[in-house]
Order: sequence, then structure tokens, then C-alpha cells
Amino acid sequence: MGADQKTQFKIDRLKCIRCGRCVDTCSGMVIEFGKDGYPKMKDFERYGWRGCWRCQHCLAVCPEGAISIFGKKPEDSLPPPPPEMGSYMERLIVNRRSCRRFLNENVDPEIITRILRAMAAAPTGGNSCSVEYTVIDDKGRVHEIWEKAYSKMEEDAKKHVYTHSFDDFYYGKMKESEKTVRKDDLLFCGVPHLFIAHERCVGKWAEDCKVNCNIATAYFELLCNAYGLGAIIMSYPAEVLNELAEEAREMLDIPRDHYTKLMVGFGYPEIRYARGVQKDRSAKIHRYTDRWEIRNEN
Repeated sequence: MGADQKTQFKIDRLKCIRCGRCVDTCSGMVIEFGKDGYPKMKDFERYGWRGCWRCQHCLAVCPEGAISIFGKKPEDSLPPPPPEMGSYMERLIVNRRSCRRFLNENVDPEIITRILRAMAAAPTGGNSCSVEYTVIDDKGRVHEIWEKAYSKMEEDAKKHVYTHSFDDFYYGKMKESEKTVRKDDLLFCGVPHLFIAHERCVGKWAEDCKVNCNIATAYFELLCNAYGLGAIIMSYPAEVLNELAEEAREMLDIPRDHYTKLMVGFGYPEIRYARGVQKDRSAKIHRYTDRWEIRNEN
């Protein structure tokens, strides 16, 4: 089977202006100009380093919408964001907060579906797209998992047994927070839903897999905030499930050899913030131009 048939790479010759952008943006370098002057796909051994990366850059970059691939049509793609989107993204980043108090209700399923649809485009090393997403989108099921995990956590705490990052002091502070900020739940903060990005991390690409999961976690949390949901990236609950509460961990139905060091709790926030905070990390920013000016001043 030829590469064009394998990838369903097609050129609409009535639209193609032979600009070469698809050739110049092909990560696998498998698109070239044919003898007739139109782009075509070279045969390749297999997807990835030895062929097409399945990135769809060729479809996305074509100014005339002349390319389709993998059965995807250019007219079905979303248009790029307008220039003013930068200011909206700035406001999103500045105003996002870790939410620790949630309403006890399920989020509209359509919102979750739209977020997960967008998550298909979250970046992965080598465009592997091998990260899996587990979403517990029913508050009743989350409560069942919470009951198993919380009771085991409390039982172990009475014996001064904690996860690797906790001790009596930290657990005591978390228990204290249940009176206010964590609303009677130091573990899940009363979240109605859970999101876990996970992947089997073995071999020479194991560290890349972990990074892929962490990137997906950050993207999901930002998308939640963009849709007006409250969200919190949680590491301690993941520790409890992985190190203490085996029965609760099994309820996630995630293979044991998958990386699961972070979770996102999300739902409708009980408390909405009126404005962003004013953090200043200028002392932690190292710009070449700033250093150059300082050297010349001295």
C-alpha cells in the first residue's frame, strides 16, 4: 500500500497553488513535489521517526484548504484564534486559581465533552498521542472512591503512617484546613469530578511519558478555568491512592503500571474570585537582553 493510500493524503488540484508550505512544515519530511508539480507523499517504513508523524500540519498549514489526510477535511477544522486572543489568554493565566470548595452537583456533560475534545490536541513528545484520560464524571462515583480512600487514610494516620511526602505535621495542617478552605475534606476538597492523565511509562521514553501526562494535566486545568469551572491539580490524593488505598485505586480502573502522579479535581466553584492576584516573579526571570544591558552599564 502506497503512502497516499495509507494516510489518505489527498490534494485538491483545483485549489492547490503549489506554494510548498506543506513540504516545508512536514515533520516527517515525507511530503515532496511530484513530477507534475503538486505535493505528494513519499512511501515510508512506519509512522513516527521513520515516516509520517500523523501531526496533520499539512492540513492545517494549507492556505487554500487543498489538503485532506486521514479522512479529515480542512473545512471541518476550527479556524485559528484572532490576535486579541493573547489578551484573553493573559487574563486566563492571571485569574486561574486552585479551587478547594465546590458545589455538590455534576457539571453539564456537554462542557466536559467539549473540554475532552479539545484535549485531543494537547502536545505529546514525538506526537505519540499515547496519553490516556480517565474521567470520573459522576459525583456519586467520586464519592464512592473518596469513602474508600479517606477511611484508609484516616486509619493509617492514627498509626502515624503516611504517604512518602507527609508526616504528623503536614497531616495536622491539612486536618486543620478542613474547618475552612477544604470544606470537611482534606483529600479531594469535595470535588464532584476527577480527571487523570496516565500512560504506561517504560523503557527509554519513560520520562517523556511522564512529561506528556503532566502537560495534559496542565492543559485540562486551564480548559476548566476557561469554561468557568473550578479546578485543582492534586498530588497528595494521588499519593494516597497509589501508596495507601489500594481498593480505592482499583476503582479508577487504571493499569498499575501507568504513571498516575497527578489528578485534577473539577466542578462548579462554590466561591468565585472577583479578580486576579498580583504576583511578581521578575527576579526569577533571566532575559538575555536584560543581562546585556546590565553588562554594558557596568
